Amino acid sequence: MIKNILIPEKIKNYYIFPKRVVGFDIDKTHVTATQLYLGGNTVTIERCIDEKLEIGAQLSHDEKVVNAIKNIVSNLDSFDEIYTSISSSHVIFKSLKLPFTSYSKIKGVVEYEVEPLLPFSAADALIDFIVTQEIPEEKSSEVMVVAAQRTAIEQHVNFFEQAGVAPTKVVVDLLSLYSLYKNIPDYAHLKGSVVLVDIGFNVSRVAFINDGRLAFVRTIPKGMFNQAKELAQLHNISQTEAAEIIMRFGMEKPDDPSYKKNMEKVASTFWADIKFTLQSFSSQLQQEVDIEKLLILGQGAKIAGVSEFATKFLGISSQLFKVESLIRNSNIKIKNSLTIPSGNIISLAVAFPSNIIEKFNLYKMGAGIRDTNLLNKQLIAAAVFVFLIFTLLFVHKYVQVSKLQQEYASSEKQAVAALHEKFKKSQEEDTLESAVEVAEREVEEKERWFAFVGKDRFSFLKYLQALFETIDKDALGIQVEKLVVSPSDMEVMLDAQVKDYNALRTLVKDLKKNKMFKLEASPEKTKFKMNIKLLKNV
Repeated sequence: MIKNILIPEKIKNYYIFPKRVVGFDIDKTHVTATQLYLGGNTVTIERCIDEKLEIGAQLSHDEKVVNAIKNIVSNLDSFDEIYTSISSSHVIFKSLKLPFTSYSKIKGVVEYEVEPLLPFSAADALIDFIVTQEIPEEKSSEVMVVAAQRTAIEQHVNFFEQAGVAPTKVVVDLLSLYSLYKNIPDYAHLKGSVVLVDIGFNVSRVAFINDGRLAFVRTIPKGMFNQAKELAQLHNISQTEAAEIIMRFGMEKPDDPSYKKNMEKVASTFWADIKFTLQSFSSQLQQEVDIEKLLILGQGAKIAGVSEFATKFLGISSQLFKVESLIRNSNIKIKNSLTIPSGNIISLAVAFPSNIIEKFNLYKMGAGIRDTNLLNKQLIAAAVFVFLIFTLLFVHKYVQVSKLQQEYASSEKQAVAALHEKFKKSQEEDTLESAVEVAEREVEEKERWFAFVGKDRFSFLKYLQALFETIDKDALGIQVEKLVVSPSDMEVMLDAQVKDYNALRTLVKDLKKNKMFKLEASPEKTKFKMNIKLLKNV
């Protein structure tokens, strides 16, 4: 299986990917469905549908079920997944205590533990479990293991496939009911022993919960129709008429004492089986057990006065199983003030998200379908994630390049301004490249004077020294305004002034006497410009 490749469908109880789930419960005479929307940390109960199977001999029971599923699907909103429950009568339950708490370790050994107890081949078995209790101090767990024949699951799934839909999960009715029970505020923290009795038309399901832990489950092949059949015999009416009277009047009928008497007789037969079942559960616990509460649900919960009769007959406080306290949880909503019928409680339990039954699934092929859907969502998320990464990288690159371009332009302006300040000839240039070219040429010209190496550099300094020694500044009173050296022409242009004509004659005489210099012409005024040739053969 490929799970949680990039982003999980949900984190704890928060759904990252919203989805709509429909839970189905199939009975002998009815198919019920409850539609939930799971988004974020909110569960919204949107629809409760009860579809009665068609009456008529021309269709088989399977065909009636398929038609009922089709009718229900046509009345649903667009959904993502279908969960369905199989009757407890089709599976085998086994409670085990194992010396570890890790789910993966339990899963690795549970099939080997149950295999010897199966009345059918292990190769034909589909096995799963729920953890009913963890005991940290002992590092152990108590689990309820369920085994079903593969053919039973395939036949159940076939109802949906013929209706044109595919379930992704198959659970067990009583396990789903237990998980819902644990999520209802009024029941979640009940201590002692509590019994859940789901009265259907043909079968009734019993779950025994001890100190919050599911201890035993059992299916009794009796329901409302069995009571209707016995009442029909006592009143000489048809079973259908008797069922309608029971649903209409309940445990007693006004102005008809015989009805009440016969109904109590019929109900006593049914509840005697429930009582025997409870005694059997208590004996298996090997301790004296006082049942604190008995909760009634299913189609039988619609019988007026049923909880009062059960209390009197069993001597146990009995009441109808109610889910209204679910909405006390701010994360659970009921759309359009929807009323949840007692007959839809199982289908609600099948669809309702719960950590207890989240990993349970007898339909292994359906798990693959669910993983495929999850994989598709995760691949979409991966594509979006990759797109966002590349988008962020592109934006980051664009911002950084823009900053660099701005910094480059600013630095270029500063560099050009610095060149303009240092090199006068570059002031006419606007770009850094052209300003650098002009500056380089100017530097090259200056390097001819100040970057001589070896003998050339020494000779040039010698000329300057000789010129300094030849001119007697104090005697001549000379004032130099400019001294320009031309290395290419090997001459020095002297722009100066002496104090009088005698000083001028002395300057000319001294320069002519020095063999390192040659005068092109003698100045005639005390303020003069003189070109002095530098002789190489010195």
